[in-house]
Amino acid sequence: MNYPPQGPLPGNFGAPQGHPGQWGPPPQQPPWPQQQWPPSPPPKKHNGWKWALGGVALLAVIGVTAAVAISVTSGSDDAESPSPPRDTYGLASANDTGPVEILTEDPSCTVWKPINDTLAEITKRGWEKRDASVPHPDWTPATREQYEEVGNAARAAANQAVAASKVTPHRVMRELYEQFIAYARAYDEAIATYTPMDDHLAGVWTNAAATITWICYAITYKSAEARAPLVESQEAHPAIAELSDPASPHRFMTNPEPICEEWHRLSDQLNADTTAWQELDPEVEGSQWTEEQRQIVEAVIPRLEHFDREISRLGQESSNPVVRDFAALSAIYDRAYTAALPSYRKTDAYLSGVAARSSAMIYQACKAAER
Repeated sequence: MNYPPQGPLPGNFGAPQGHPGQWGPPPQQPPWPQQQWPPSPPPKKHNGWKWALGGVALLAVIGVTAAVAISVTSGSDDAESPSPPRDTYGLASANDTGPVEILTEDPSCTVWKPINDTLAEITKRGWEKRDASVPHPDWTPATREQYEEVGNAARAAANQAVAASKVTPHRVMRELYEQFIAYARAYDEAIATYTPMDDHLAGVWTNAAATITWICYAITYKSAEARAPLVESQEAHPAIAELSDPASPHRFMTNPEPICEEWHRLSDQLNADTTAWQELDPEVEGSQWTEEQRQIVEAVIPRLEHFDREISRLGQESSNPVVRDFAALSAIYDRAYTAALPSYRKTDAYLSGVAARSSAMIYQACKAAER
């Protein structure tokens, strides 16, 4: 297999060798995760937690996730056991009520690619280098033009993503598209009166988009298929989000979730505990590790396993069905990555990328809901 110099992540922020890092506060995010659909495993020398935490800000700018089609947003998530709606809105995933799993196929990836690539190209015209801390009244005419251009492009991408949300047979993939749509539109609407807090809206849609991208890469390069048998299936929760029209989804978190504070704490702690692992080169496969590198990897496995158990617990404790699905998605992909470490291959980093970006999406949604 020939590996191109750059993979799907924004700028030169490549897929992590380790767990996609901290999903912590981001002042600024990297460019959009443009993908050249097949040709590549992860880019060089950018690790998990370092990339994901310091990088969440970097990524956040690009992925607005459209709020999941749920009858309740976080703030009124009590109605969790809706009766099946009569209208399935043409969704191929309408009957997916099972547990969140590693996806080994998804026809929506083909639909998503040109949407993502077009938006990626537009964000690279200067917006990706913006100072997100500058409010709207202090923008220069050039800055205003950059924001408006990306806002329009994000909305256009959101409108096209509706088709992708209908094609996927997987509920969690549909929820990712829905959140991309909802948050992309919210970000576009916020540009006219932009404040630094609005950058967290971008943090959600950029991470939603990146999560979709990494899922598709893991499918394309077979890391999902190769590693899925290494993890046990999760139990399905009896209550899932009610179906709604994907053309007008709602943000999945409009008030901070009770789990937000602990989610942040766990992510920060894992980042602090895995600094040596973050420095490993993701291009070096397991068969090429030195004894020192192998010891670093072996030492990080129990920390990752603990983190996965804790975010799984937090997800189950949430009354928000979409939060539960995203937490389950992050946990199972990171478990697959962790299980793969003894025979680590470059393409396994895509699994870690899904885990990082989906977790970062929850982090950013928590921050966006604080205003």
